[in-house]
Amino acid sequence: MKYLILTAALLGIASSRAQSPADSARFCDPANWEVIRNENGILVKEYQSRRKQENTFLFSAPQALYVMEVNPALCRIAPVQDEKKQTVSRAVRSREALAGVNGGFFAVKPEPRDAAVANDYLKIGGQVISPAPTPGWGNAAVGFDSCRIPHFAHWDKSMENDLGWSAAYPDVLVAGPMILLGGQSLHGWPDIDKNALTEADKHSLYAPRTAIGIRPDSTVVLVVIDGRRGRAFGASFTEMAVIGRWLGLTDMMNLDGGGSSAMVAGRLLVNFPSDGCGILPLERNVANVLLVFPR
Repeated sequence: MKYLILTAALLGIASSRAQSPADSARFCDPANWEVIRNENGILVKEYQSRRKQENTFLFSAPQALYVMEVNPALCRIAPVQDEKKQTVSRAVRSREALAGVNGGFFAVKPEPRDAAVANDYLKIGGQVISPAPTPGWGNAAVGFDSCRIPHFAHWDKSMENDLGWSAAYPDVLVAGPMILLGGQSLHGWPDIDKNALTEADKHSLYAPRTAIGIRPDSTVVLVVIDGRRGRAFGASFTEMAVIGRWLGLTDMMNLDGGGSSAMVAGRLLVNFPSDGCGILPLERNVANVLLVFPR
């Protein structure tokens, strides 16, 4: 059996044009994961492939992947947006939350300069706080019901009126795209040779990502994958869909990414945002976040 696994791994190294069976074996191997935190209903794990060890790569590239599993019986998740942009770490501390990740897209050059302005529909505590009209980048939504369980849907502007889909949920955050819905991947696997990509192509197709998903037992899973660094290539939406399936998710939605991608547990910045340099991580100020609170 070990020879079959070794052969699969070698095939995975040789080809960068398709998902290799070796990827799932590596992903599911507990030896490749480190538990960062496991308390208060939150389990945080890290998969970090070693830059010069191809047998630890995912999708033919080095990756740094972080997963936060949230027990819905002990924790609740809520979107938060204050008047001014702030880092996820600051939002976690100021709200005395257990953890958090960055939220949806936002205005990069608002007036005033540091104002927090969502780029898409955002409702918190039953109050719509997004600008009107919204630019409408987002095409997917997560709504949190009164029990704080997330529900997912494709999004269009007709859903934000008083009788639309969003009316059923006190909290709604629009971003996107949807990655998984009803257990089905919404992104087919492309025939791409990563070694042949230009730097511009790499930057646009493979990036740091943040996503939120749910399992059939209502466990909420937050995912951050680093990118644009030597030890962290970043992921495409197709690869995020595969990761979501490996994690047992039925639904998964992309949030803001790039330099905005950040995961915080307590006072610990778990990942390494791409705005950082060298050994110094640097969080970006974002407009809104998803925070994890005790019930």
